[in-house]
Amino acid sequence: MLLIILLLVVVCRKQITLTKTIKNIEIVSMVAFAVVVLIGWGLNSVTIPRAFWGIRNYGRFFLFYVLARALWTEDDVKPIEELFLKLFPIHMILIAFQYVVEGLNQDFLSGLFGKTGGGNGGLMIYLSIILCIAVCQFEYKKMSTRKFLCYLLLIFVNAALSELKFLFIMAILLVVWYLTMSKRKGRGMILALFFVIALYVGMQIFYYVFPFWADYLSFDNIMTILSDQEVYASQFDVGRTAVFSKLSPIITKWAGKDALLFGIGLGNGDYSDAFPILNSAFYNVYGLMHYTWLSLGYLFVEVGYIGTIAYISFFVILEIKAIVAYQKRSTYYNLLGTFFPMVFMIIMVYNSTLRSNYAYMVFAVLTWQTLADSGNEEE
Repeated sequence: MLLIILLLVVVCRKQITLTKTIKNIEIVSMVAFAVVVLIGWGLNSVTIPRAFWGIRNYGRFFLFYVLARALWTEDDVKPIEELFLKLFPIHMILIAFQYVVEGLNQDFLSGLFGKTGGGNGGLMIYLSIILCIAVCQFEYKKMSTRKFLCYLLLIFVNAALSELKFLFIMAILLVVWYLTMSKRKGRGMILALFFVIALYVGMQIFYYVFPFWADYLSFDNIMTILSDQEVYASQFDVGRTAVFSKLSPIITKWAGKDALLFGIGLGNGDYSDAFPILNSAFYNVYGLMHYTWLSLGYLFVEVGYIGTIAYISFFVILEIKAIVAYQKRSTYYNLLGTFFPMVFMIIMVYNSTLRSNYAYMVFAVLTWQTLADSGNEEE
C-alpha cells in the first residue's frame, strides 16, 4: 500500500512520459508473455471472469513497473530506499512485541506484514531486500561496520523466529554472488566473515526454537531440497524442484501436448478464496498438489514452457543489464541491481508471493538500477 501511495504522489506532481520505457529491452519480455497468453486462450476456452483474474494477477505488476519507470527519476530512488530502511527498526519492534507479548512465531510472526499465515511471504521479500541493501551499502561504505553487523544479526534473528528457513540458504547464495561481483576483495572477505558470524548466531537460535529442523543445513537435506524428491505437505506435492517433471504429464492429460508449450490458458489453473466463481476445474482436481504455492507452478500450468521462459526472461534481462552496467560503471546501485533479479527468481521457485500484493515491493526495487544509471549517464 505504501508503494502504491508513493506512485500516486509521483503521478500528481509529474507529467506522464512513457518514451523512456520503450528503450528498455525488458519490455520485449512483457510483450512476449502477452502473446503467449493470447495463444493459450486461442487453444483453450477460458471464462471471461477467470481471464480477467489471470490478467490482473500478472499484468498489474508489469503495469506498475512500466509506470514507475516512466514516472520516477533517479531523484526518487534514494527516498524509496530510505523508506525501506527506516521501516526496519519499526518492523523489528513489532517482531519483538509479537513474539514476547503475543507469543507468536513461525508463519504468524511477520511484523509489518501482520499476524496471518500469508504474511511471511511479504516478510521473505522484505528481509531479502534489506539484506541486499545492507551488503551493498557496506561495500560502498554507506553503512558502518557496527551497523552492518547489527542489521545482519537482526535479519537472521527475525528469520529464525519466523521460521524463514530458506532465507539462510538465500544468504549463503548472496555472499557467494557478492564475492564474485565485488571489486573490493579485501572488504569482501571482511563482509564474508561477518556473514558467517551472524549466520551462525541466527542458525543457533533457529535450532533452539525449532529443534526438529536441526539438520536443515546438512548436506543430505540440502541435496533433498535441490532434488525432485522434496515434499513439504504431502506426497502429492509438486515440490519446488519438481514443477516440470510432476506437472508435465498432468497438463498433457488435461489439455494435450500443445499445453506444454502454451499452457492450459491464463486463469484456467487459478482460484480465489473470496470468489468461488474464479475456482478453475483444474484447481478443483489438482489443487491438492499445491502447485498454487509456487509462482513457477502457476506459470507452467497456465502458460506452459514458452510463457514461463518469457516471464523469467524479464528478470534475466534485468540481471544481464545490471551486470553489464556494473562492469562499465562500478556504482552502488549498479551492484545492487545485480542482486535483486537473482533474488526474486529464487523466490519465484520458493513460494507464490510474486502473485500477491507483496510483489509491488519486488517490481519497485527492480527499477532502481536503471533509474540511477540513467541519471549517471545524463551527468
